[in-house]
Amino acid sequence: MTSTIRTAETASDYQAFGELCRAYIAWARERYAAIPWLMEEVFGHQSFDEEQRQLPVKYGPPKGRTLLAELDGKIVAGGAWHYWEEGVCELKRIYVGDGARGHGIGRRLTLALMDDARAEGFTTVRLDTGNLLHEAIKLYHDLGFKDRPPYIDYPERFLPHLTFMERAL
Repeated sequence: MTSTIRTAETASDYQAFGELCRAYIAWARERYAAIPWLMEEVFGHQSFDEEQRQLPVKYGPPKGRTLLAELDGKIVAGGAWHYWEEGVCELKRIYVGDGARGHGIGRRLTLALMDDARAEGFTTVRLDTGNLLHEAIKLYHDLGFKDRPPYIDYPERFLPHLTFMERAL
């Protein structure tokens, strides 16, 4: 199996990224089935539907970048970074589809996003993720991310279910 990571550039690339984002949401809803209100409210708070209509603007140049991973020529994973504040970007929507897990694509994709952000002059990268997304949390810790206080203004009742992380680039 041959995998590659490349920058999203075309409308069809962003459409594929949008499909991955929706698959991620469905997967997260399954993971949080015991507390169904959480995913609905978190993604509502993040204006996910509006984000989907604006993917190239939110996660494309000049304020961001979307990377796609292909396995044997098929897009199977994606992720993005976007400008947060001077010197700081945020990783968003990193997701590897069901059939592509176990090939190290998530690690390679995350490293590629960080390399890209570093090349754009960022010195720090942040992210937030669900506390039940153990695989992602382990990966981020393995890549040197450290837990940090919330940097996003979420409602207080969300916070016990979220993990915030940061690392220098």
